[in-house]
Amino acid sequence: MFDIDRDSGVEHGRELFAFADAVIGSDLNALARARTALAGAMSPAAVVAASVIAGDFSLVDRAANAIGISVERVVLTASEDFRAAYGINDFPSAANTLG
Repeated sequence: MFDIDRDSGVEHGRELFAFADAVIGSDLNALARARTALAGAMSPAAVVAASVIAGDFSLVDRAANAIGISVERVVLTASEDFRAAYGINDFPSAANTLG
């Protein structure tokens, strides 16, 4: 999902992108490799911190969805192409946030 070869300008960006990509994926081996690479590039504590951030984002996103906070019109318009391409509009929860 992410272009991990793109220079983000962030120190250890490649490892962080690879970890983020693996977290949202379904390949447990890729996740293990990404954790190991991130720990090697930064530290084991960085893996914990990145995991907490990913988990917190998921929690906040799910909570907003559960209580029906809708996505702003400008975001809906800007994301229309990739929501269709990735099938995001087809998720049952899209009815709560996409209107």
